[in-house]
Amino acid sequence: MRKIYLLCSVFAVCLTMLTYTETEAKAAKIVLGYTTGEAASYQSLTAYHHYINAAALDTYAFNQKGDIIGDTPKKQLSFAKKKRLKTWAVISNYNESIHDFDGNLASTVMSDKTARQHFTEQLITLAKKQSFTGINIDFEAVKPNERAKYSSFIRHVAAALKKHKIKTMVSVPAKSVDDRKDGWSWPYDYAEIGKSADYVQVMTYDEHGIWSEPGSVAGMNWVKSSLAYAVKTIKAEKVIMGIPSYGNDWDLTSRKNSKLKQWNDVKALKKKVKAKPVYDKRSGSMRFSYTDQHKHRHVVWYEDEKTIAAKSRLAMRYKIAGVSVYSMGHESASFWQAVRKGIK
Repeated sequence: MRKIYLLCSVFAVCLTMLTYTETEAKAAKIVLGYTTGEAASYQSLTAYHHYINAAALDTYAFNQKGDIIGDTPKKQLSFAKKKRLKTWAVISNYNESIHDFDGNLASTVMSDKTARQHFTEQLITLAKKQSFTGINIDFEAVKPNERAKYSSFIRHVAAALKKHKIKTMVSVPAKSVDDRKDGWSWPYDYAEIGKSADYVQVMTYDEHGIWSEPGSVAGMNWVKSSLAYAVKTIKAEKVIMGIPSYGNDWDLTSRKNSKLKQWNDVKALKKKVKAKPVYDKRSGSMRFSYTDQHKHRHVVWYEDEKTIAAKSRLAMRYKIAGVSVYSMGHESASFWQAVRKGIK
């Protein structure tokens, strides 16, 4: 009887541990770091890899024939695999010749059946050759009249990848309503994309940019409303929330001198101009002003450790899959500690 009791006790403990492990595994949030081909991205990956569990390599594009172009950052990929991180190949319609996302290029590969099929086959070949966990489709500036076509394109690509056990992630602009008048976000039918993709990475950053009036990169209420809409139209366990690792510096005298500022650059500028940062209650972001050597007045909007932690907590509040950071390369340990604090 004593042996049976001991065996039962051991079984009970093992069962409890197994249940706990499964629960913990389910509860663990995705923390995805986007990397570029820069050496700084590799340095950041090696320094802060223990804060993430997935890496997305944003180095691929394509041409009108559907050929995948761009180089595989081998050192980054090798290191990520060594650390057992999930790896994603980011395929975007960024066109180097125009230095912007190309809606016409996206249209071509979506509309031409031969190009679409070749593009899809190229994705499968790339994923298999480099042993990627999945493909992250990042088509931006899709034409408003091609909303249905884009959904069909994602459906086709995701189905083909699934046959080869390759996962699909789709990056989409953030929005709180499905507004036909908003030509930037309207082309992305969240509900249809969410049915096809394994994950939908909502780009909850660039609420404001150097192309707009000054303001937060990711205001708290804007992010909340974006996530609320996302989880209403897509299964929450598929949604990934974007977190910016940068801010913006507006030259109010000459707008052409306005610049995006990386996390570490903001810190250095703050120290250089002896800024007195102000917490903006409405956006939950930080800002400061200064006058440069040419007597130009500037305003800088950015996130600090407290605001990053607060916004990261929204992943728990909305019970989504996790968070992504764009991008790795110019951030500090304190940035990642803030992200971790938010999703614990």
